[in-house]
Amino acid sequence: MKARTSFFFFTTIIITALLIGNTAGAQQYKLRQVNSTMGMKSESTIYVKDMRKRTEGGGYMGMTNLTTIEQCDLQRIIKINDKKKLYYIELFSKETEEIDEDAKPGAVKNKPVAAASIQPKDKTGGVITMWYNITDTGERKKMYGLTARHIWTTQKIKPSPDACTMKDSMIIKTDGWYIDLPQFNCPVRYTPTNMSRPTVKNQPQCMDRYVNRRSGKGKPGFPLTETKTMIMGNGLATTTEFETSIETLEFSTSKSDSMLFEIPLGYKQAMSEEELQDKFDAGEMMKQAGHINQGRGEEKINLNESKKTGAIRVGVYEPKGDEQLEVSTLQQQLINTLMNSNVEAVAINSEDDAKKYNCDLLLTTNFVRVKQGSKIGGLLKAIKNTDPSVASTYTIEAELTLANLSDGSTRFQQKVNGKYDGKLTVAAAKALDEGCSQLLKELK
Repeated sequence: MKARTSFFFFTTIIITALLIGNTAGAQQYKLRQVNSTMGMKSESTIYVKDMRKRTEGGGYMGMTNLTTIEQCDLQRIIKINDKKKLYYIELFSKETEEIDEDAKPGAVKNKPVAAASIQPKDKTGGVITMWYNITDTGERKKMYGLTARHIWTTQKIKPSPDACTMKDSMIIKTDGWYIDLPQFNCPVRYTPTNMSRPTVKNQPQCMDRYVNRRSGKGKPGFPLTETKTMIMGNGLATTTEFETSIETLEFSTSKSDSMLFEIPLGYKQAMSEEELQDKFDAGEMMKQAGHINQGRGEEKINLNESKKTGAIRVGVYEPKGDEQLEVSTLQQQLINTLMNSNVEAVAINSEDDAKKYNCDLLLTTNFVRVKQGSKIGGLLKAIKNTDPSVASTYTIEAELTLANLSDGSTRFQQKVNGKYDGKLTVAAAKALDEGCSQLLKELK
């Protein structure tokens, strides 16, 4: 009897240990997601283990592709540049005043730090207030074996006139499906500035105070799909509007090495996030934006050979009209876009080049007007602490003229006039794409 009892006891321990082991394994996840911003897409791989999350990839617009580790148990984020072997520690903010609008008057969830500790006498700054409303639609569906909730959120952010980290008001509307990951419990950070408090260049003594006012019921959780519409402007005037989205491509349970969630050995700590960043790469931004087609770019014409039968060869000059533009890049962009089944395009510097290369037509491009509007980078910085020089909205007017080489007569002229997003050369490339599409219709 005693032996049977002992056997049962040890069997229970073994079974319990196995169950605990399986449960622990189930708390480790691996996801592959695609992120879309302003027509650009990038993939990221996410690892989750207990209260920590590691995100690799997801870089876009030519910016540094950092690895981030959220150590929710330590209330901090580690940002890592593997290329430089540097890391930067960002603490979760404890300076935000959070007010529950649905609670009794005067209820404050997180009591703000004393004003003296937030804003010393030698510092200036204003108040950034954010109204956050969450709506649980009640819809549920199975996604990757887990129950996902359909949640809508609206964030309205308004800086006071003396605020230094933001100047324009902002609205962020989010529509997403969210799940709970057992053991992964990170504080929900409602404000787009709360993951980091960016320092303002030339205003090192400026520090804003943040106030969150929450309303509505429900909780987001971990996003499997999510779409954000961001609107930035002053009053009724909208200066910038664009959309970002997240889509999960893969979701699985996977054991991960604990060292993936720690600061890598041998790496040095950066003194600022700016030190962590690489130099902005405009060429990579255009490549990711899809404005330099690698396939077409490799389709070189042998200028020593005759044209294909029935083909029209166009000699393309460098665009003119704005000294800030990367004209050689835009010239190649025109060539890549014009390459078609019946159109060949080559770079030329003169009419003699065009004759030597047996061109039929000459393409000249003149930028009549290039005016910078609102900075999309400023909005992205408020949301993801990115470089404010990344992208802007530009009003661009350009004329593309096709002329016959034989007699110099104009065959077709296309005017482009509109607003285009991106860094200057990227925005200009988008305008040229629009013009070239009309030229190709004319050449058919």
